[in-house]
Amino acid sequence: MDDVLRIVLIGFSGTGKTTVARLLAERLGWERYDTDEALEREFGMTIPEVFAERGEGVFRAAEREQLVRAVARDRVVVATGGGAVVDPATWGPDLLGRAGTLVVALDADPETMIARLRQQQAEQGAAVERPMLAGVDPRARIADRKTRRPEAYDRAAITLIVDDVPAESVAGEVAGLLLDPTAATEPAVRLMTTSSRSDIFIAPGLSSGLGAMTRDRWPKARRAWVISDTNVAELHWQGVKAAHGDAGFDTRMRAVAPGEGSKSLATAGELYDWMLSGAIERGDVVVALGGGVVGDLAGFVAATVLRGVGFVQVPTSLLAMVDASVGGKTGINHRAGKNLIGAFYQPPVVVVDPRFLATMPHRSLTEGWAEVIKHAVIQRSTPGGERGDLLRFLERNAHQLRVLAEPATTYLIRRNVALKAAVVEADERETGLRAFLNFGHTLGHAIEAADYRYLHGEAVAVGMRAATRIAFDLGLAGEADARTLDRLIETYGLPTTVEVDPEVAMGKIGSDKKRVSGSQRWVLPKAGGGVELCDDVAEDTVRRALDAVRVESTEN
Repeated sequence: MDDVLRIVLIGFSGTGKTTVARLLAERLGWERYDTDEALEREFGMTIPEVFAERGEGVFRAAEREQLVRAVARDRVVVATGGGAVVDPATWGPDLLGRAGTLVVALDADPETMIARLRQQQAEQGAAVERPMLAGVDPRARIADRKTRRPEAYDRAAITLIVDDVPAESVAGEVAGLLLDPTAATEPAVRLMTTSSRSDIFIAPGLSSGLGAMTRDRWPKARRAWVISDTNVAELHWQGVKAAHGDAGFDTRMRAVAPGEGSKSLATAGELYDWMLSGAIERGDVVVALGGGVVGDLAGFVAATVLRGVGFVQVPTSLLAMVDASVGGKTGINHRAGKNLIGAFYQPPVVVVDPRFLATMPHRSLTEGWAEVIKHAVIQRSTPGGERGDLLRFLERNAHQLRVLAEPATTYLIRRNVALKAAVVEADERETGLRAFLNFGHTLGHAIEAADYRYLHGEAVAVGMRAATRIAFDLGLAGEADARTLDRLIETYGLPTTVEVDPEVAMGKIGSDKKRVSGSQRWVLPKAGGGVELCDDVAEDTVRRALDAVRVESTEN
């Protein structure tokens, strides 16, 4: 976002705006402008004293004038007072809506804000208590204001959840929103396993440099074999061909039919014939251009033709960007079930360009949110996932994300990819921790494979609801956990129920590849976040959960 001239930090008192603004300004080499500090100089007293002696009306008028002065500057980081943005007029084109202004909201739990405010008051030795701390129940007051003010704060381009996050880290995240993708030489995420390395580049507009990135990794390669589906190829083939042509590749393309039906031995055989008849060499590169189906299929072919050739993942769907393109799982389906034939094959290069999402059909885009929600639920059980902020991030940024606004979309994709990469690094071959990524997939795959009328993400969304109900029956999760999941699934437009023959679905569960020593392994959510593995859930418990998310067919 190289058109940003100023950054304005908003949020409740106690979310760390002043400290983050100072650190961010130092990092960027920009001016810092703190409206509360400017007001204290103007009035010659502290903010609590201004409220007590002059009243809130006088304070708000002066605060607005300070904000006008702040946003008139360029290359400035502005820290605002907690209530500065509640007035809708503040968002006009002369203030926060001014061109070149990036508004970032910081959000924290009431307990976090109270602790920080009390620390600030103790350090300042203020004689007058801060307004947010006044009275016998400041937590209830803050919670009430958070309930009444979200529409104001949620106008921000992005809201970051900052509980237990050092101010230096928050400043780094905000600075990262400004990175120029065309200047990126280092991957956003580097996935390191004992067998290989996967460099994952994530930024809007990266696909224009795809050929150069492929050439950088394989300097002597002659040909790029692009595998796509007919829908994606129509939209993006010419751009990918031109990018590789500019980098000196002889570029060839084969498009398969869209949908799970293409993940078959027959389609893989057709691709082998195409490549082998074209004299593919081990030094060549296979490029997967498409969603999860294309990535799984092309990855399987790349892993097996000539016992393995170069492989680049270029995901074009949200589901593939946050999940399928990362981690090296490849595969095709069998009549006995989904993904039962495959290989682990890490792509050395993954290029994620969020701009591809703008060309996706609505239903295909929507299904991807299921994997994003899955990551948010399992976060606390993943390496480095103690922050546990992704569920709240999805709630607070729902509007921006559903319209694919930047920088929220790219930030979320980076966080999801980093989460999955951390899991894969810890357990590449799914012997333990990586199984957590299967939350919602046991019943989800069964629903999907029953007749393939539901997309993968749609089936996983319903599978997560069923798994949560199993967890509730077993006493692992509470009603609040189920309500949070249901709310997110509905917010992001995913189905909450399915029409499926229960006997067919139960039969598909029996052929699931995740069975261990004959027992079905379930990934179940825990109260307060995270998941755990559970074997041998009673069949009647599974059937009750399936019934809870199943509706009878309306067909006659």
